Amino acid sequence: MSAKRQAQESKSVPVYVVHGAEAFLKRQAITEIIDRLLGDADRSMAVSEYDGSAASLELATVLDDLRTLPFMSNYRLVIVYDADSFITRYRQDLEEYIENPSSTGVLVAECRSFPGTTRLAKRVRAAGEIVKCEQLAARSVPSWLVDRCGSVYGIKLDPPAASMLCELIGDDLGLLDAELHKLSLYVGGRGRITVSDVKSLTDHYREEKVWGILSAIAAGDQSLALQLWEEVWQTDRAASARAISGIAFSVRKLLNAKRAQESGASLYELSRMLWCDERQARAEISAFSADQLEAMLCRLLEADVAAKTSLASVRSSVEAFIIEMCSKGQTRRATG
Repeated sequence: MSAKRQAQESKSVPVYVVHGAEAFLKRQAITEIIDRLLGDADRSMAVSEYDGSAASLELATVLDDLRTLPFMSNYRLVIVYDADSFITRYRQDLEEYIENPSSTGVLVAECRSFPGTTRLAKRVRAAGEIVKCEQLAARSVPSWLVDRCGSVYGIKLDPPAASMLCELIGDDLGLLDAELHKLSLYVGGRGRITVSDVKSLTDHYREEKVWGILSAIAAGDQSLALQLWEEVWQTDRAASARAISGIAFSVRKLLNAKRAQESGASLYELSRMLWCDERQARAEISAFSADQLEAMLCRLLEADVAAKTSLASVRSSVEAFIIEMCSKGQTRRATG
């Protein structure tokens, strides 16, 4: 059966409320509603979207849109994103609308919270659908990945590979799903994703974040550098064993590029050495002198020794290094 035929035979309800803390699951739920009701109809002609957090959004605007006859489709979908404040402002009016809704307009409200004991919730439940999208517990994410990989991509994901994905990337379902898509293309017709596949394709995330710490230090952005370090710490259980060496590797890479520049290497060659574009390579190489980079390596060695002799934790040592280097960078820029 074609998507268009399915849409023609799908029975609509006048209102859907999609709520909860998990943004990816809410996006998926809204996509499924659109696909189910519109099939292959032109979305630009059948879907309107509004920002519910905007104080300027009036209920009359939304209702007029809902009552506009659809063109080249059976239904007209009006989606109000981030609708918490919109629902609060117009709760009674929405209750009245649901009692006498448009026959062809479908309201989809996306919000974070939608208490089930309110009169509005009871009316939505009676006339429409409420879709709850709560954030998954961390322990449940690997099994969710296994199920999604099979149902959406038609590929078996080994449970240890699912656990490794979570360790490398964290519990952001959107990022994890994007990685599943890449992995499904990577393994092709083999039909199975293993730990080896995950290591081959996704371990660069931690390396990119570690390199990002150095880039943030070069820009003097202490807040961003500390944020990236926190992400490395939270998403990499082996961070305590390799964090300092990872940052030191990035510093050495930049130092080698600096020396290559002094020897006459082209900007293109330098960008290849740093795995970035020429503009970024120029900015990062100019942020430090070779002496400063060598001093950073010495400081990292001291931090590594302190962590290994229990004089300080790896986490606090790296944080102290970031704060110190950003402070020195600000001093360099102020006197430069």
